[in-house]
Amino acid sequence: MTNRPATYQQYINDVLFDYLDDFCTAYLDNIMIYSENELEHQEHICKVLQWLRKARLQANIKKSKFSVKHIKYLKFIISIDGIEADLEKTVVINQWEPL
Repeated sequence: MTNRPATYQQYINDVLFDYLDDFCTAYLDNIMIYSENELEHQEHICKVLQWLRKARLQANIKKSKFSVKHIKYLKFIISIDGIEADLEKTVVINQWEPL
């Protein structure tokens, strides 16, 4: 049981191997698909969903977001402008005052 997250991560990496770092990234059950345009994005989504289906995995549609330009992913904010830290996670650091 202690190796379950690492085993699952290896499995999802194997399932999505052809697409990782090309147009998607995956951390456990968090999969992010990124594309240059809307048509390409739809194609990428179909490819990932096909591979998940082939591996007998399911995507939770209620937790999914499609065609967004700005998203929180693994405690970061990722947008078309780049990656930045989530301000909610850094508020304590910003309020800290040296003695």
